Amino acid sequence: MTTVLVIDDDPAISRMMSLTLRSAGFDVTTALNGQLGLEQVESKSPAVIVLDLEMPVLDGRSFYRELRRMGYTTPVIVVSANNAKAACRELDADDCLAKPFAFEELTSKLERLVPS
Repeated sequence: MTTVLVIDDDPAISRMMSLTLRSAGFDVTTALNGQLGLEQVESKSPAVIVLDLEMPVLDGRSFYRELRRMGYTTPVIVVSANNAKAACRELDADDCLAKPFAFEELTSKLERLVPS
């Protein structure tokens, strides 16, 4: 089963993404900030990461830069209410979604990024 790491500080959004992705057949792990997300990357080795940008402790941009500095090449989908496309270009992320989004759109993007 493919593991997806959802990093979002909003528990309701994180819970909804988790439920939706689990029902689509993904194994889901979550983190409420970027620091906890880095710990999950090291312990769970997710196939794909869904990353919010605006979070406490370690924000999404800092998480992404640290992830790449550590040598991880895990695909990342940036989700944000604040200009997700610009952030995606800035970070050179694999894909992006603007909040609010349809969960089916997230599932579709994940399926395209999952390594075969």
